[in-house]
Amino acid sequence: MALKPDVSALSAKASNNAAENDAAGSSTESENREHKSDTAITVSAKDAWPPSVSTSKSAADEQSALDLLPTWITPVHYDIYLRPEIDTGIVSGSVCIDAEVTHSTSTIVMHAKDVDIEGIRLYVGDKFIGDLHDTINYDSAMETVSVCVAQRQLTKGDRIKLLINYQARISDSMYGLYRSKYLDRQGDQASMLVTQFQAKCARMVFPCWDEPSYKAEFSLQLTVPRSHTALSNMPVLKTEDLPGDMLKTVYFERSPRMSTYLLALVSGELDYVEGTASGCGVVVRVYTAPSDNDKVEFSLETAVRVLDLLGKMFSIPYPLPKLDLVAVPELEAGGMENWGLVLFRTVRLFITKQTSLWIRQKAVYVIAHELSHQWFGNLVTMRWWDDLWLNEGFATWIGIYVTDLLYPEWKRWDHFAIEDRQAALSADSLRSSHPIQVTIKGSADIDQVFDSITYYKGCALIRMLSEHLGIDSFMTGVRLYLERHQFASATTGDLWNALETTTGESVRQLMESWTKMVGYPVITVDDCFEEGRLRLTQSRYLHSGQPTDEEDRVVWWVPLAMISSETGGKVVHKTLQTRNACVEMPGGSDVAWVKLNAANAGLYRVCYSAEALSRLAGAVARGELGTVDVVGILNDMVALVVSGYMRTSVLLDMIGSFGSVGEYVVWQIIGVFLEGMYLTWADHEQDMRANIKGLSRSLFGPKAASLGWTHRADDSPLVARLRAISIPRAAWAGEPSVIEQACQLFLDFYNNPDAKPFQHDFTASVFEIAVRNGPPENHSRVREMYENSQRWRLSEDHRMAALGAMSCSRDKQAMWDTLEYAMTDKVLPQDLNIVIGFMVTSDHRSKHVLWKWFCENYQRVVNRLGECSALLGHVVGTVINDFATKEMAQAVESWFADKRTMAFDRTLPQSLEFIRVRAAWYARDCDDVRRWFKDKRNDVAGLE
Repeated sequence: MALKPDVSALSAKASNNAAENDAAGSSTESENREHKSDTAITVSAKDAWPPSVSTSKSAADEQSALDLLPTWITPVHYDIYLRPEIDTGIVSGSVCIDAEVTHSTSTIVMHAKDVDIEGIRLYVGDKFIGDLHDTINYDSAMETVSVCVAQRQLTKGDRIKLLINYQARISDSMYGLYRSKYLDRQGDQASMLVTQFQAKCARMVFPCWDEPSYKAEFSLQLTVPRSHTALSNMPVLKTEDLPGDMLKTVYFERSPRMSTYLLALVSGELDYVEGTASGCGVVVRVYTAPSDNDKVEFSLETAVRVLDLLGKMFSIPYPLPKLDLVAVPELEAGGMENWGLVLFRTVRLFITKQTSLWIRQKAVYVIAHELSHQWFGNLVTMRWWDDLWLNEGFATWIGIYVTDLLYPEWKRWDHFAIEDRQAALSADSLRSSHPIQVTIKGSADIDQVFDSITYYKGCALIRMLSEHLGIDSFMTGVRLYLERHQFASATTGDLWNALETTTGESVRQLMESWTKMVGYPVITVDDCFEEGRLRLTQSRYLHSGQPTDEEDRVVWWVPLAMISSETGGKVVHKTLQTRNACVEMPGGSDVAWVKLNAANAGLYRVCYSAEALSRLAGAVARGELGTVDVVGILNDMVALVVSGYMRTSVLLDMIGSFGSVGEYVVWQIIGVFLEGMYLTWADHEQDMRANIKGLSRSLFGPKAASLGWTHRADDSPLVARLRAISIPRAAWAGEPSVIEQACQLFLDFYNNPDAKPFQHDFTASVFEIAVRNGPPENHSRVREMYENSQRWRLSEDHRMAALGAMSCSRDKQAMWDTLEYAMTDKVLPQDLNIVIGFMVTSDHRSKHVLWKWFCENYQRVVNRLGECSALLGHVVGTVINDFATKEMAQAVESWFADKRTMAFDRTLPQSLEFIRVRAAWYARDCDDVRRWFKDKRNDVAGLE
């Protein structure tokens, strides 16, 4: 599943990105569940490495500690029939479950949620045992149904068959089996049927063992209107028209063994384009609503290329006979990796000539992320959700790795360094963070670990490990892991075993502190340049400052990867495995500068001494460091400023050196830092608001002017991105020439839809600037463009940009009206967070308007998104993340005190901690920042 993180170090969003915020031998499944052998780390001394390892709880203890089904019975095959009534919302269903008894029992327990069982018959072998309907017991809290077998004891080795007739419901949320609105062939609004079973929603459609380790084969029959195209994981076996009522029953081929959350179906009036992956001969189709198939040619081409590339990388052919991608208007996440039937939000597949470069890049990544799951997640599945990072961290790494292979000019790893990696480091710098391998007791905990720790810290660790082992050695181990566990489930320990077999390294010992313990280190550097030595100390990094002794007990294995002025770009590899160490500088006492964490591959921060930092600033100004290393220094400085390791004025003094680097990733960090600083200071000091914007204007105004509004033929993609971020940053800072031009361009485009007077990469920025700075009419104009996007030929991402721009008005009533509009049928529930995301950073007052509206309309939001929806957690985090005073932290905490917070009981404490971190930053550095601006008043235009 594709995810966009909803928290960041400063929670400042790049304005032109907000619209898209929307990778030896197998054992049986019963053996997998009963013989868990993972180990737990205990650290015996503050300076000990490697950590001592103690044996984990027994399987029986572990089973009882988790809210899992009993392991008495293992399903083998499901034969499912579904007849959904789109108008009434009723699903008539039956399922025949073949299963194996693994422990003697007289009770059968399955998952079922909002399913009414009308009859349940039991066979042992071919012998009918009895009707069990009278013994049914529902447990709504556990989402299970159990039946008692009074006729005889089921014994180990019995093969049983359960025949169940039931009724289920078409869901009103984007979970289970639900409706997604679209336009049919007549142009009328209709509903397609879609499933979203991850993580625990197959039980809403049929009784089943709805845990990932219970893999089984599936046969599916589906009765739908004859006008519909019905899709599932496997190809269609046959179709039978039913007499009289314009319905048909579609039979699908039997699937290989897979988890319940990967079963999927789609039914609606659909068109498609198709191609063939040359390496494996598999036909790839991309399905859309009628008349939209001309928008997905790029996505089809990308899917075919990615499928071929992944087959070669994994040395295992794509495991299914077909691959379908479907553009779904309403989908909870950006993508969902159902085996052979991968679903995407339309904005991820609709890539046309009008689509911005950034959205095109995002599309390639998301397609690669979801298709990598066909092996890493589907062919081999994590045994339980505490190893979700095995699926999502690896798919994120593969998504970026493959994107970089296909389009090296995009420098996708540079972007990872400024966004995805930072999201992971930011979230993991909180006391309220969690380890990558986090305990998941039951269903209520699962959705909340689809977060930046799982995805992006997981990805960063895989990158760190693959760089240490070497990519070829790493992938050899990955292939062995897939071969050993294909069509089965596995744990993190199984991956370490495979990598140790192929590399000979103690991978488990190196990595367990990273996956099982919360947090990551900051390496403090005390230099002795005249002696050519560095004194290093590692400790846990926290945004809120120095950790306590109890919080700072882990000693990590840290790959130092050093470069200096004397290494000629060659990386010198050393490791830090103790609390303190002294290492020689590469090049000895002759070095002019030295940098740790070359290429930013390690998951840690570096706090340099004043001398070492001054020398690095000179190297940056002279262009002696690569872009990704400059990014690493700058990102670390931002984090160290926020947490109090260094004063804000130190970073402000160095902005000039960083600004000499003409790469968009560096300017993006500068812009986000200044916006985050503004949002932190804005509620305290009016003159500081003007000064921070003045500083930003002095940087981005000239940059926007030099780059201009027109892409040139010889521009690289990254120059185009720099231009696309410089213009909105300059406008945000109040640059009059940019604001005036953007408003005029918007008006020209509004009045003449056939002649767009600016390039597509500027669409979101022009819309925002025009609404924020133009006449009030621009608010209604951009709404008109959202509602009638075809008239202005807006691509899907630009239609979303028009929606987000409605939130950028400075008028409080317009803000309120936009939020009310977002609650109507004009806006899909999944897009509410786009409106909120644009609004919260649009103006320093807008977050307070938003909070007031949110408090008054909280129950409406809950009803619209669902009390247990991950979307609700994203919205809550976005609403509160950008406050920066202790008073607001207390107000938010008090307001939620009597609310049901199960959908965001991880998000809420993280957001509250961010608020208090910002409040502490201001309290600590307000005088320092005031002095800096006073001293620079004559040097920087626009300061007060």
